[in-house]
Amino acid sequence: MRCRRGYRILRELGSKNFGTVDLGDIRRNRRLIESAAQIARYPEQSLPRIFNWNSLRAFYNLMHCEQATLDNLQTPHWTQTRKEMGHHPIVIILHDTTELDFTSHTALQGAGPIGNEHGRGFLQHNSLAVVPNPRRVLGLACQQVANRVPRPESETAAQRRDRQRESHLWVKGIQAAGRAPKESRWVDVGDRGADAYEMMCASRDVGHDFLFRVCQDREVGIDANMSQVVKMREYATNLPSLGCDTVAIPSRGGRPSRVASVSLAVAPVWIPAPQNSLQRLSQMVIPAWVIQVAEIDPPDNVEPLEWTLVTSVPTETLADAMERRDWYACRWMVEEFHRIEKSGCGEEDRRFATASRMQACLAILSLVAVRVFQLRTALDNMPEVSATAVATTDELVVLNEMQTANNRIITVRDFVLAVGRLGGHMGRKSDGPPGTRTLWQGYQRLQDFVLGYQIRRNRSQGETLKNQGIFECRMSKTG
Repeated sequence: MRCRRGYRILRELGSKNFGTVDLGDIRRNRRLIESAAQIARYPEQSLPRIFNWNSLRAFYNLMHCEQATLDNLQTPHWTQTRKEMGHHPIVIILHDTTELDFTSHTALQGAGPIGNEHGRGFLQHNSLAVVPNPRRVLGLACQQVANRVPRPESETAAQRRDRQRESHLWVKGIQAAGRAPKESRWVDVGDRGADAYEMMCASRDVGHDFLFRVCQDREVGIDANMSQVVKMREYATNLPSLGCDTVAIPSRGGRPSRVASVSLAVAPVWIPAPQNSLQRLSQMVIPAWVIQVAEIDPPDNVEPLEWTLVTSVPTETLADAMERRDWYACRWMVEEFHRIEKSGCGEEDRRFATASRMQACLAILSLVAVRVFQLRTALDNMPEVSATAVATTDELVVLNEMQTANNRIITVRDFVLAVGRLGGHMGRKSDGPPGTRTLWQGYQRLQDFVLGYQIRRNRSQGETLKNQGIFECRMSKTG
């Protein structure tokens, strides 16, 4: 009965994300769906703890299949995400690169340098599609895994232009989503690593808008004729304020969360091609808006919040600036996604021998991480929807057995909070909603309870069938 664990998970995570993957054999295709569903139940556990020996051996063979590549495994999910993106008027695509550290896995072949180049691992670039209001994770529009190529010591500027650099991951991530439909606006959002002219051009070429945090203090024009050129960051700092508002700063690395009071200012700018680019004068000048978000009276011994943003979306009023600020504030979601991948799904703890097989496993784990993240955001964007939208029948039966008669699991909110309590969330009035780590810990405890319930049910059904067979046998003899 091992493959019958969680029919809803098999249909949702397996068939929905992997149902059209072709691994060259129908048995491999079925194994992929079943394995993804089993991993989704215990994403933090090691593979030997998730599978029995036969299933583990079959999963290893699956990962060694020539067709088990990241692109082949994730393309159905990407297609599904891009289709869903077209159903919303505004979608932001959060682009970011994270390092996957396999330094301790000395037997891994094909990894590249990371960090200070003494570590070994991969670069993983994610393009996470999100609806900004209310915040909802649609899925990955694209994912790339690559090796970092160290810069040659004697490399010239011309050679650097010709070499494929890490910025290519950003360009490919932007292009991969395709062209936005006319009734929808897709906005590419990135931190300072995205602040490059080529990324802006890539976004506009496919009909997207962009919203990047400024890193380079480039020269820009303050009119369409480029009659007056200024340094962007200095220009933004001295803009008159349109008004004030607040920004919620999440906790990170031991830093407590807080709310910062900020002023907002905007102005139009025109961005030319970089001075060292080929045929610079023949390249387009990009019209954009610079937005300055600066904290007012920050607490002592605290680094003040300051964002200088640049966007292709027309931004003229305080309300416009507040909306763009909220879009950029969603960037924490891709960082949270990276944390779920590494801590919640244990991506860096896997031990395959080659880069290709490791990346195939990471492709599956990344989609499991999407599911965990969607469960958390469901609490915010559809709390009153029926719990059956996010939970299996067995999960609801088990949780309801653990509740009092007046505290049944009916809505998504009920389900997520109940899972959070299993993970240690107290649920007091002063407590916020359960975090993703609490949820995935609670979710794994729930799966243990569900497994016990299924074993008991299956044994009960077996005894019933056995007794029924004995009864029918006796009746046939007496008859």
